[in-house]
Amino acid sequence: MKKPILFVAVGLAVAMMACGGAGKKSADSAVAENNKEMVAADASAPLGKGLVKNGLPVIVDFSAEWCPPCRKLKPIFTELKGVYAGKVDFVTVNVDSMPELSQDFRVESIPALIYLNAEGEEIYRSVGFQTGEQIKSDISKYFSK
Repeated sequence: MKKPILFVAVGLAVAMMACGGAGKKSADSAVAENNKEMVAADASAPLGKGLVKNGLPVIVDFSAEWCPPCRKLKPIFTELKGVYAGKVDFVTVNVDSMPELSQDFRVESIPALIYLNAEGEEIYRSVGFQTGEQIKSDISKYFSK
């Protein structure tokens, strides 16, 4: 029974390496990485506190370059950044480049969108591909004041 699991794990590792996702960082990933140090510095603060800037709520996209649904979500996420500029911040975290942050947030499947309030507390998460309309609906539902 353990052998099939091992084969799956090895297969995923090979696929991740072959697709070139490991080691690549987007600009948003670099920002998230810098913020990770702030999160770790204050253990009493909510986990996402270091990801919150300007007192705005944040949507964190945990994804990878090798993940087809993540690639499909990327232009939607980029478009929504412009639509909600000054109201909601959008941060992308590459799970291959930042596995510790992904583990801290207990991300087990990608894409995962984690919604943080202005204090850095997780208030909602969605796993799997989301349309722009679904994300807009979730923003209205969870970030309305």
